[in-house]
Amino acid sequence: PQSSDKSTFVPIEDNTNNDLSIFDNSQQDVDALRESFENVQDEQGFLGNIWNGFKNLTGLGLSSDDIEDKIKQYENGEISLEEAQNSIDNYKNKQEGAVNIIVNTVTGLVTAGFAIATGGIGALVAAAFVGGATKAGLKTIDRATNDVQGDALDLKQIAKDGATGAVDGLVSAATAGMASVPVAGQTVKETVKQGVIQGAKAGLVTGAATGAADYTVEAALEDDVEFKFDELLTYTAQNAATGAVFGGIFGGITGGISQKNLNNKMSNYSNESVAQAGDYIENYNRTHPNNQIAGIKKLTETAENLGEISQKSSELADTFKSQIDEAASQIDDAFSSNSDIAAITSRPKSQESIFNKLAKKSIANPDRFNDADSYYNAIGDALGIRIQLKSLDVDTTQEIVNNSLKQYGINASYDDFVRYIRADETLSEQTSLELSKVSNSILDTLKEKQTQSAVNQLVDGIRSGKIKITELNNYGSEISSYFTNNQIAQIVDAYDYALAKGYIANDAPFSVTTRSNVYDSGNYDVTDDIIQMQSKYNDDLVISLKQNSNNALKDSGYTSSQMNTKHLLFDGTMANGELQIRGTKVNSFADVEHIPYDIRTGKISFSDSRYSDVYDIIYNMSQDNFNNYNHYLGDVYKTLRLQELGLLPDTIEMPKISSYITNGELSDGALSMLDMQGLYEISKRAH
Repeated sequence: PQSSDKSTFVPIEDNTNNDLSIFDNSQQDVDALRESFENVQDEQGFLGNIWNGFKNLTGLGLSSDDIEDKIKQYENGEISLEEAQNSIDNYKNKQEGAVNIIVNTVTGLVTAGFAIATGGIGALVAAAFVGGATKAGLKTIDRATNDVQGDALDLKQIAKDGATGAVDGLVSAATAGMASVPVAGQTVKETVKQGVIQGAKAGLVTGAATGAADYTVEAALEDDVEFKFDELLTYTAQNAATGAVFGGIFGGITGGISQKNLNNKMSNYSNESVAQAGDYIENYNRTHPNNQIAGIKKLTETAENLGEISQKSSELADTFKSQIDEAASQIDDAFSSNSDIAAITSRPKSQESIFNKLAKKSIANPDRFNDADSYYNAIGDALGIRIQLKSLDVDTTQEIVNNSLKQYGINASYDDFVRYIRADETLSEQTSLELSKVSNSILDTLKEKQTQSAVNQLVDGIRSGKIKITELNNYGSEISSYFTNNQIAQIVDAYDYALAKGYIANDAPFSVTTRSNVYDSGNYDVTDDIIQMQSKYNDDLVISLKQNSNNALKDSGYTSSQMNTKHLLFDGTMANGELQIRGTKVNSFADVEHIPYDIRTGKISFSDSRYSDVYDIIYNMSQDNFNNYNHYLGDVYKTLRLQELGLLPDTIEMPKISSYITNGELSDGALSMLDMQGLYEISKRAH
């Protein structure tokens, strides 16, 4: 709608002259028509003049040449005065409408380009300011180039343009996510086609929204403009159509140029690396909807970084394969007494796992990797070695429990203790109270019976320099964890000895993660949560120890004792390893329990066909049900751990997943794929 504060033509009363023409026409009326048309032309700024010139050149639409013809037709008596004046009024309205559409389109393209280039939620807020400034600026410049005195400094109009421009910018930025962005591994032709379609959709939405905003603001702020619903629909449709055309062009061009640029940058990497980088970005954005990798610049830089990381991961995987046997030999030598050990296995970290770890670190800090050493040192668990411990037999456990109860003077039996551990409500309150006072001590005795031989060999290996550890993690609950506080103290003491002998570099705090703190920080100097302990073996040495009890219990109940290790190889290379010590039952389950977590966090991609039958189930599971599922997994760990300690028979019924997820969100078939046996089957098919 247009306000009527500008001068308009007022026809003079006609004098009939049927002898000269069909219509009455005086020279005075012709002059008035020309004056009216000149006023309209004076109001045209550079945008209106450009648009009018285009129409004069192509013959499309109502142009100034057409109005000149209309005035001559009136002068010759071929049309009426009203028809001539209506043509001028239509021309004025169409010119003003065209200028608004041009400004809206340019504003939309600028803000959409800004949003696509930068990405992120902040782009929406910034785009509102950019949109307001762009539209107000264009309209002000346009008015400054017309012939109306003082028109450029129309503060009311500037305010309106700024307000509607902010809406235009916000909507354009919001719909810019529909426009095509480069994808590693995709062809330029594919991106252009996708960009045209997506850009047209985005432009349609943006045009409709901005057109409606313009009309509504104009009708609301101008007293002499009446709001009419049919005019709102017309104005909205016109802007939507224009936005779709320009959006399609913009989407195709932007996508094509960006894709060509990305492909040029990625040409240095193999097809496998390009595909891996693209898949990681797409999967990351699916699992991080509030922190996506967005914007052409960021996408391009990230894809290029990930392409290099993929290539480096392949090189590292080959390196680790060449190192694993020597590292495993060192551990085999240290754990030569294997009466309590069921198996010692080893495997190097795979290319896929290396890539995922490096990619995660790179996303968090794009400048993290700058040379070969930075890549190599970032994989602290490159050489994985596992020591699987035998379970305690029930007879041994029963003897230990009964002797402990007798020693503590508690009138209870092995069966009572098992009922207490299983939280059996039929156990008397008095017996439960008495057992609660000694249960941790009895559990520690059982744990040490299973693990002490391995711990002794570990301690001897550290003190002799055969095993170099830099971090200790005792994951699990008070019931399920493997190492006792007494054993952790033994390992820390061995670490102290190794430092004093120079077997291990004293260049970082020794991190200990376990359910309860081993050392009372009140008895030591503490700086930034780091305990400073005087070495027992070197008066000039201070040990920095970091205790962490918060991360010992994972959401899924993940249970393991594991250490980061260093392996000095024959060629002088210092290799990074991870030594795990855990029972055979927990070891088997831990190998498959990570699948739900990896899907949920994006480590397993939606495109990985090995997990296609469960991916959507886990990915789309509500957070409440995923929490319940983790509770189920935790109880499975606990049950397996109690079996290893001889407190539950191997024939005991395992927890039922249907008792944890009860709201009907998942079918019986889905639940069966996610329970313990289902995870074993998935892992078997995947490998």
